Amino acid sequence: MARADTDTGIADIKQGHYVKAIAELKPEAEAGDTRAQTNLASIYYYGLGISANFAKALQWYRAAALRGDPDGQMGMAILYAQGAGVPADLAIAHMWLTLALDGLPQGPDRERVRLDRDGIAERLSAAQLQESASLVRAWYKNHQAP
Repeated sequence: MARADTDTGIADIKQGHYVKAIAELKPEAEAGDTRAQTNLASIYYYGLGISANFAKALQWYRAAALRGDPDGQMGMAILYAQGAGVPADLAIAHMWLTLALDGLPQGPDRERVRLDRDGIAERLSAAQLQESASLVRAWYKNHQAP
């Protein structure tokens, strides 16, 4: 059932029925469906049919990211890179992109994420790169994330 409601919510997004999509996606997101979580987060992030709400975008991207979802992890990276709903922190953005990269199959999406991550790396100091690497290790060792 969850998949059908999530698919319906995604179809609503594509048709521009954002408020209806929220109604379809929210229960599924609350139940742990990462597709629902990331799509709901996108509605809030971009302000689709509603006012943008970075706190709610953070809530849903983080929920998906903590379940290992690459889309959720990319969403977290964007929030940290832009300082949207969280203090800007490129080391944390780099960490989330590294995790997303690890979870993506070979292909154009993976290459785009790699380029984004490497672009952020160029802006980081050696200490910030070390911090990002420590955060990645903490994720894989204890499943901890900032």
